[in-house]
Amino acid sequence: MLVKNMDQGSLEWHEYRANPALRSASEAAIIMDCAPKYWNTSKRILWEQKQGLRGSNVDPSNPAIMRGNRLEPKARACFNHSFGVQTEPVVGLEGDYSASLDGHGIDKQGQSIKVEIKCPMSENSEVWKLAAKGEIAPYYYWQMVHQSLVVPTEQTFFYVYLSDNQCITIPHIASESDIQALKDAWDDFYASEPEPDWEDRTDDDMRILVERHRDLVQQKAMLDVELKLAEKALKAEAGDGNVMAFGAKIQTISRKGNIDYSSIPEIEGVNVEDYRKPGTSYQKIYHGKEVIQ
Repeated sequence: MLVKNMDQGSLEWHEYRANPALRSASEAAIIMDCAPKYWNTSKRILWEQKQGLRGSNVDPSNPAIMRGNRLEPKARACFNHSFGVQTEPVVGLEGDYSASLDGHGIDKQGQSIKVEIKCPMSENSEVWKLAAKGEIAPYYYWQMVHQSLVVPTEQTFFYVYLSDNQCITIPHIASESDIQALKDAWDDFYASEPEPDWEDRTDDDMRILVERHRDLVQQKAMLDVELKLAEKALKAEAGDGNVMAFGAKIQTISRKGNIDYSSIPEIEGVNVEDYRKPGTSYQKIYHGKEVIQ
């Protein structure tokens, strides 16, 4: 575990996170297929971002993001006061795995501690409602599993903050099986290109076009077979000569055989023509413009 002291949101921080090989905790929910729809992301989008095919889809002017950035220092101070600790934001690195921690420190008993802070918009948010039942939203649960992989601590907390008088603290322990499942999912993500994000169309306009295209493909396959048979018959009828008939030309073209270099023991001083394979010929059919039109 390597802990870096850099300001989250700074240019240094953004440049650090831009590394396409980096496996970030904030991406864990995407990797585990539980990112909420309003994040407007997917494995495919993440893969394209890491390939440099598209930019970030995070809108820093999003009210929820702006609220979180504004309240996080206040929430951390409230958490620190409640637990009698002094946690600070840090960035952890373990191999290719990275995690930006909202708070990390040592408590009065000398135990390591980290906290993940969320500042939802209201009590009606899913994050708050689940926390009120002692549960962590799945997309943040896997973020915390990832954080524990990168920066294991003796104590880990999920802290949901609305105000100094409205906050919920949930302890979290990442199991070895969850950590392994996350690592396996990351390995799978990098091992193969994810499927595109398919749009399922069931309207009549698309159905008509698909069925028309499918029919044409089948007709083309049948015509290709018939065309090959017709070409074979036409070439056989023309024989080895060059024939003109009804605006078409059937030409017999001869060419030398290739040199079989693999059978030559030593190339220097050898007449390679002795090793040339037998010549071949093939026929080509041309149709005049008046016939094509």
